[in-house]
Amino acid sequence: MRNKIWDKIGICASSICLVHCLATPVLLLFFPGFRLYFSEHSHIHEIFAVIVVSSILLAVYPHCRKHGHKDIIAIALVGITLILSAVFLAHHNIMLADGLTIFGSFFLIFAHVKNMKVRHGKCLSSQNKPSCSHK
Repeated sequence: MRNKIWDKIGICASSICLVHCLATPVLLLFFPGFRLYFSEHSHIHEIFAVIVVSSILLAVYPHCRKHGHKDIIAIALVGITLILSAVFLAHHNIMLADGLTIFGSFFLIFAHVKNMKVRHGKCLSSQNKPSCSHK
């Protein structure tokens, strides 16, 4: 039950990261005054990184380790790597950091969704068949 909640929290947090990274450049283009606000609130990246990484670790890893879905763990690790790389690069190259966050968010959302499908019996274990049904 807790894994289900963490999957939903992870999907929401990763989606918010995605929207933030897509909307921020547009907001700054049309409202340059927001630049000061965003520079003062740069800690938001670290906060969301902690939330999305924690949600993966709490929802995906224990469930997939138990059921043998190493493909989901690999997808989640790629997402975590991209998100953490973005946090470390945010102060040096914001465009690159936003790009990494966007791709990392997609990977994490995909890992959570696939994990939920496994939990609901819509995916066979990797020992039987490594792919999920898309119904």
